[in-house]
Amino acid sequence: MKKNLLSLLMLVNSLWLLQPLLAQKKVVVMGSSTAAGQGASSPATSWVGRLQTHFRQNSGDGLDTTVTSIAFSGQTTYHQMPTGFVSPIPGRPAPDPNSNVTRALSFSPDVIIINLPTNDIANGYTKKECMDNFRLLYQAITAANVRCYITTSQPRSLSTALKDSLKTLADSVKNNFALHSIDFWTDLVTTDGLNNIKPEVSVGDGIHINDLGHNFVFIRTRDRNIFASNIPLPLRLLDFKAQLSTDKVVLTWLSELEEPGTTYELQRKTGKGIGFQPIYTRDAIGTGQATNYNWTDQNPQPGQNQYRLKIIEPNKESYSSIVSVLYKPKRFDIHKLYIDNSLLNLVVQINSQKEQQVLVEVINTAGVVLLQRKQVLNNSFNQFSLPVSHLTAGHYFFRVRDAENNYSVQAFFK
Repeated sequence: MKKNLLSLLMLVNSLWLLQPLLAQKKVVVMGSSTAAGQGASSPATSWVGRLQTHFRQNSGDGLDTTVTSIAFSGQTTYHQMPTGFVSPIPGRPAPDPNSNVTRALSFSPDVIIINLPTNDIANGYTKKECMDNFRLLYQAITAANVRCYITTSQPRSLSTALKDSLKTLADSVKNNFALHSIDFWTDLVTTDGLNNIKPEVSVGDGIHINDLGHNFVFIRTRDRNIFASNIPLPLRLLDFKAQLSTDKVVLTWLSELEEPGTTYELQRKTGKGIGFQPIYTRDAIGTGQATNYNWTDQNPQPGQNQYRLKIIEPNKESYSSIVSVLYKPKRFDIHKLYIDNSLLNLVVQINSQKEQQVLVEVINTAGVVLLQRKQVLNNSFNQFSLPVSHLTAGHYFFRVRDAENNYSVQAFFK
């Protein structure tokens, strides 16, 4: 009896552990007319309808994946922004509470797919506007622990310039969102370089796709395997700079869409024939939000210093572009300057980078040189005195110059 009871408890416990694996999945589709099914002969033959049918293949367990579309014809990225969003650009549409990301998240979905293929460009919005809005939508969704996929633009009958914009927008979506993008461009565009919609997938209005076109983009969505685990986030490096600050180099970078477990390795290259060497490593914060980082190279080398970031993500490695700083170290540095107790001598202490002859001068506030002489400096610490008994009490300057007219000035009082 005890043995049977133990077996029953083990079975119940196993079924409880399996619940997350068997749990129903929810997909919400945001977007415009293509996502709403326009051009298809029926809702079932639209790409969203085909996706729902595909997920119903596991209907035997009673735990179907549901696909809900909140798409409306004419929507742009601005309509999809979170409730309360105000565009910094005047005249742009306000968020639509019936179809925006706030409503999409209210379904508590596992995945949200955004399909806004052409309306932003057709309305004269810039590619930058569109991409900025896509990034904000992506961040809002992933911050809620929901997976997000963004479809590329699609071909449409527009002016040549706008068709080119749709093409470059498709490339930007793929490059920026990587495995979190879905290609709705390649199967629908003509191969003649004119970026027109293929006649065989068009309903004839130059905008919408027919059943064949919907099937093509359904296949692209299905093959993206949107529930697959461990899909890396498409980290985006927004900025990487190096600036010389006195005798140091300050390096800053800005990135977003980081995946936890990402590491940055800062590398430097100096001189000829020497490759990039790691000089600093740190873990990414990994929140997915735009994040600023900085680090200071306290010991740049004389001459050209080249820097790059090696970005080590859980599933790939990549490199930033190279930034350069030309560092010319000081030939000498006035370490200390003071009048001795006798008030007869100015005591000078100078650190020199090399053995050299310099010109030392005492100058008054009117710029008149009152004392001048040549001085040999050793490649180290140097101390010497200048006679100043002839100077009256007041404010003066000490200046040291080398043969290339590099100089340093420091004030003193007698």
